[in-house]
Amino acid sequence: GQRRNQNDASMIACEVAQIDASDVMRTRSHDMLRLALSLRQLDQMVSLQRMTLDEVNEHVANVRARVEAGAGRVVDLREAQLVSLDQEIALNRAVAERDQLREIFRSEFELEVEDASALAQTFIQYRPDTLPVILADRTDKAHALRLRQRQVGHEAESIRGSRLPKLDGVLDGTVFDVTDYEDEYEVVGRIEVTMPLYDGGTARARLRETDWRKRELKSSLDALHRAHARESESLAQRSQQLIREENEAIARRDELNARMRAQQECQGKTVSAPLALARLRAEIGAAEARLLEISNEAELVRARASLVAEQLDSILGLTLGDAAC
Repeated sequence: GQRRNQNDASMIACEVAQIDASDVMRTRSHDMLRLALSLRQLDQMVSLQRMTLDEVNEHVANVRARVEAGAGRVVDLREAQLVSLDQEIALNRAVAERDQLREIFRSEFELEVEDASALAQTFIQYRPDTLPVILADRTDKAHALRLRQRQVGHEAESIRGSRLPKLDGVLDGTVFDVTDYEDEYEVVGRIEVTMPLYDGGTARARLRETDWRKRELKSSLDALHRAHARESESLAQRSQQLIREENEAIARRDELNARMRAQQECQGKTVSAPLALARLRAEIGAAEARLLEISNEAELVRARASLVAEQLDSILGLTLGDAAC
């Protein structure tokens, strides 16, 4: 059975290599998706900051007009300009971060920004609403470790087979001259036995190595189960926490919008407190920016959970060997 065990070990090694290739594809797809989702969030952040800055500047212009008309204080104008400056700084920071992330996406994956947008949109469209979960025993990584254990077992059996005697049957036949010795022939059979007497301890050392590899693979499988359970639980807890933070951020934004409407209704057509409106608009912009950050982090958690559950390739529609990978 020495040759059979070698063949079985080779077949298992090929299957493990395919699983490893799929795992590499998922990991690289997750890296690409993580950048794509961050780029999508930064694009939305830049648009939001620009809109907020434009509206704040309108209120700043009203403050300046009141000061020039003698109905306002210079200190109010300076405070309004400071609010506008803060919004401009936030916008510039978002633009710089977006440009840097775009350059990283191009250099690392050799793709354009449009590809990042399409990838993020595909994930958001086809991802499940709840976090995907899979048991550690059912993952491809666990299956690959179990296959490696079988492979080591076949290698050990092959080594043991090399230490056994080998029997070769040999059969020789001789036919005499038909004319002189009709119906006479001779058949000689023999069995040749070869047996390794001493190999310098090579087989024993190789068997010890296979035993050590078996123990290492078992330890790796146990560690995989613990890490998988720990990360799955951590992602579930973070998802629940983000849901609570999103509800709180929505409540704060709605309250600020209500205060903004009430302030505008009290002032009517004559804006008597444009500084208060500028501050309120800046607070609303900060609340909406926080909502964008929470939403993006929630998508990143879903992407990571899809990777841990080994479902990211099916969500993105990728198969091993695609040119896109």
